[in-house]
Amino acid sequence: MDINWDEIRKEQFPVFENVVHLKAAGGSPMSKAAFKEGIKYFQELHRRGDIFWDKYFIKLEETRRMVAEYLNSDSNEIAFLVNTSSGINAIARLLKKEDIIYPDGEFPSSIHIFKLLGFKTEKIEAQVDNSYSIDNIQNKIKSSTKYLIHSHVQYLTGFRQDLDKLGNLCEKKKIKNIINATQSFGAFPLDVKNQKIDMLAASGLKWACCGYGIGILYINNRYLINEELPFSSWLSVSDAFSINNDNLNIIKKTKSMDGYGGTPNFPALLALKGGLSLIEDIGKGKIKIGIEKIKERIIFLTSVFIGQVQNLGFKIISPLNLKNRSGIITIEHDRAELIFNRLLSKKIYISLRNYQGSKEKKLLRFSFNYYNNLDDIDRAINILKEFK
Repeated sequence: MDINWDEIRKEQFPVFENVVHLKAAGGSPMSKAAFKEGIKYFQELHRRGDIFWDKYFIKLEETRRMVAEYLNSDSNEIAFLVNTSSGINAIARLLKKEDIIYPDGEFPSSIHIFKLLGFKTEKIEAQVDNSYSIDNIQNKIKSSTKYLIHSHVQYLTGFRQDLDKLGNLCEKKKIKNIINATQSFGAFPLDVKNQKIDMLAASGLKWACCGYGIGILYINNRYLINEELPFSSWLSVSDAFSINNDNLNIIKKTKSMDGYGGTPNFPALLALKGGLSLIEDIGKGKIKIGIEKIKERIIFLTSVFIGQVQNLGFKIISPLNLKNRSGIITIEHDRAELIFNRLLSKKIYISLRNYQGSKEKKLLRFSFNYYNNLDDIDRAINILKEFK
């Protein structure tokens, strides 16, 4: 099944008439499909007032269905918050304070709240190729280890973990498998049941092209049966519209945490519905097929980029093998800031980064999404050639 990526780029992303955007890992441009759903909400609220409450909830459930289909979860195991951090915070407040292991390259939002709440944490050191092998992770597991927190794709290097093997390890060792999917949601397959993921948080800003204000939380409902929700409000209870202050009959399903138990962030979540609909269209009506096609497109683009960068002799710190590669390709260079500013002068947008714990900006993070093309790569490479 051939996909006309150039047509999708032209119809969905008018921003590329003027710029080269190679920073999906920071945030993608919003697709037209997401924009149309979001702006429709604002237009209705502006022109007709708040009279479509019931309709928005119906659309919200359709959005939830699409996310659940993507993740292979039950719909009631999905909640919508405001960003990845809000999802991680919900998870942290649900768990008992027991020992955690996590990769030392994790983005702070994965682990910050756990440290603040007093969980005992231990780092898994990266290997020389900036990967985290399953054997290396297994060697860090102790009898006291109860949780593993791991980004599917590492934000700095782009290392993509094998979630099938990771899930099998967690099941074998009887530890909870908690995944930060921020850098893969919308770009790579996820399957919470078959990959034995217990809890997952993500956002819609980056690879799904849906903008800010979208937090996606998955928690297997079996963890809520005997636990209190980490937060709740009037919409978290059964018969919510009886408006009874004495009604504390909390529905112990993940979806009860939508909007922290209050009114959901409708405009952002409607935008997510639009963005996921585009992915469904790419998959000819199947969101999982759409994700597979997007993955193939991203891997193709990174393969072309890597080949040209290697010919120039630049140091790539991202994994090069297909199994662990994502859409993020990071280059280390002593003149990274100068290169970054030169790219910026030509309206080529990437991310300038530093190693954790260092203030020196030596890393150029290029991140490719399905909307990019070979011309984008050529324009970036032409600048890099100036610094060989």
